[in-house]
Amino acid sequence: MKNGFSRRRFAQSVLAGAALLPAAPPSWAAGNKWSATGMKLGVGGQRSEMLTDDHLNYLKQMGVEYLEVSVVAAQSGYDNLVAIKRKVESAGLKLNNIIVDTYNSPEFTLGLPGRDKEIAFFQNFLKDLGKAGVDTTTYAWDMLGPGGSTGRTTTRGCDTRLFEYGQVSQKPGEGERAHTEEEMWANYEYFIRKVLPVAEAAKVRLQLHPNDPPVDYMGVARIFKSRQAFRRVLEIANYSPYSGLLLCVGCWSEMLGPDGKGEDIVEAIHEFGSRGHIFTVHYRNVSSPAVPNFHETFPDGGYTNMYKIMRALGEVHYNGMLSIRP
Repeated sequence: MKNGFSRRRFAQSVLAGAALLPAAPPSWAAGNKWSATGMKLGVGGQRSEMLTDDHLNYLKQMGVEYLEVSVVAAQSGYDNLVAIKRKVESAGLKLNNIIVDTYNSPEFTLGLPGRDKEIAFFQNFLKDLGKAGVDTTTYAWDMLGPGGSTGRTTTRGCDTRLFEYGQVSQKPGEGERAHTEEEMWANYEYFIRKVLPVAEAAKVRLQLHPNDPPVDYMGVARIFKSRQAFRRVLEIANYSPYSGLLLCVGCWSEMLGPDGKGEDIVEAIHEFGSRGHIFTVHYRNVSSPAVPNFHETFPDGGYTNMYKIMRALGEVHYNGMLSIRP
């Protein structure tokens, strides 16, 4: 690369909250009382079939240290989990977490017939993760609507997702019914009270991803769309160290907040991070809160100040994975 920068240094520069790392710390950094030291540069969205030698070597060359890997239910057994872990570690990388594709099953999120069967499957998955030495997994109460997108747009020449609230139906589909906030919370409590004890016994941390986008869809209330909602999550779990947040900065930036202008993410980081309940961070940015419209941006192109986010993470001594796209 030009100016003496390698691809590895470019990726690692994200952890400095700057565009590129100079050869020596800049003068304005003197006296800072926070540090990104300890954060692990990682990537999410890595399907198990992507883990070829060439791909893993590419990620390592980019400076990636940790991976989030997803598997389909049929490949989520103990033997496959061990094989994935060995494959990643043999490439000189580490696993941050493994996600199974039923992590947001409609059966348990909507309380449909068969939810106990799906919960039992997830419980067994947690046990296998623990035996395989994988200490974190993700779950969500989401992806029940448009998958976070109503279209595509172009940002700096790249295809990025677009969300337009006016394009989202608020009525249940034919043959479907509405699901209220109270019902969704009851479904969540039913799930977590059965799953969390298994996670604790297996020593596997459960990290909850926010709703994306944080708006209701086709009569389904999306409940994980505010700072107050995540307070309730931790209260339900009695602040167990095995119950926490996957802090997707992009999704938090989509939240409307109490005044409709967005949540105070820096304050949320101090609140939840100071107690050790932020397990993973997705370092993303968007153009505005979800209503009426937003689109995905590069980290430095959205309305959220990502330097302040990085600084807040450093101030609470966050030392988990910071996920970016390579």
